[in-house]
Amino acid sequence: MEKDEKNTNRKVKMHKIIFAIGVVGVIALNIASWKSVVFSDWYIKNIFPAWLNTYARLTSKVPFSVGEIMLILAVVITLFVVGLWILNLACKHKFQKVAVGFGKFYVWTALCVCYVMTLNCFILYHSSSFAEKYLTNKVESDLMVVSVSDYAMAQTAKEKTYTKRELAILRDYIVRKCNELEKKIVHDDSGDAYYEGDLIEASRQAMIQLGEEYDQLAGFYVTPKYLSFSEFFSQQYIMGYYFPFSMEANINSVMYITNIAPTICHELAHTKGFIYEDDANMIGFLACIRSDDPFLQYCGYLSVLSYVNSDFCESIGNNKSIYRKHVRISDGVADDNIFLTREEWQTVEKKAVVKTSTVKKVSSTLMDVTLKLNGVEEGVLQYNNVVGLLLTYYDGELY
Repeated sequence: MEKDEKNTNRKVKMHKIIFAIGVVGVIALNIASWKSVVFSDWYIKNIFPAWLNTYARLTSKVPFSVGEIMLILAVVITLFVVGLWILNLACKHKFQKVAVGFGKFYVWTALCVCYVMTLNCFILYHSSSFAEKYLTNKVESDLMVVSVSDYAMAQTAKEKTYTKRELAILRDYIVRKCNELEKKIVHDDSGDAYYEGDLIEASRQAMIQLGEEYDQLAGFYVTPKYLSFSEFFSQQYIMGYYFPFSMEANINSVMYITNIAPTICHELAHTKGFIYEDDANMIGFLACIRSDDPFLQYCGYLSVLSYVNSDFCESIGNNKSIYRKHVRISDGVADDNIFLTREEWQTVEKKAVVKTSTVKKVSSTLMDVTLKLNGVEEGVLQYNNVVGLLLTYYDGELY
């Protein structure tokens, strides 16, 4: 009996040591990524593709969203473990052995989740951006995009600032492209944009094509999947989701069709190690406009129209007189530049368990906090920074 007790104590001690080593490991990886861009870049180039070409290939073969199932299981397991411990306390520790056993399982699972999130998400936040890797040579070396509200790019020695005039030129160019391409798009009897063919595969092929120019985007791509709970994600105004723990690119199935291609490309960009939202927006834009498909081109320009137009309006102090002097957004483009149709919104609200305003507020807050915890000072405003990338990309071409 005494020998068995010693063996048990030895096993418990060994489990604690291994767990402690595991915790130290995940902390060390996060510290290394925060302290060294070189380490993060090296990891994305040499290690991250291994998860994409093995684990992601497996989850990609499953026809439904594995990430959504994992989220549901996480909630269910958490509630079960909490409930079990409460029951154990209420019954004066009658279920102590079972509660301890499930408790151990839970903490080990949590440690595994921390590793997966670190390897597939957290480290990526501390790497070089798309602009630093691929857009800097368009103007000068070592440039880095900063606050889009200032329309500026900064460098260690000096700063290049984009003027209101250049922003206006960019805005008018985007509007013209949207107006031109809208006329080439098929619309059904109700006036909604329509696409003949496999839009998911067409978008995936657009990313493969873009990978021929940008090496980090080359190679295998997962198969994008529609979210099963798209109505709930619609309440959060979420078009797509990259699940780090399943390495899937998931998209909203009820959003308006013009959002699908840019969103697919955006989420696929995340699976290639570009975790910043402005980077993913820019990559989605480039993949679409460089496609040979007019529908994808239209969707690409449309995906940045609101960002550029909003910043332009802000730059002129929302002066309607000045605004009217610039290229007008056609009615057809305005109709296609929506998140959900009126009918889909009605369906979403009917199925809603919690008010959309509440869900959106909570979701936005959580996302903002998550981004800031990962070193993104702008939080959710980072999405808007795509305007700065566009100004850089078209420098020397439009102005």
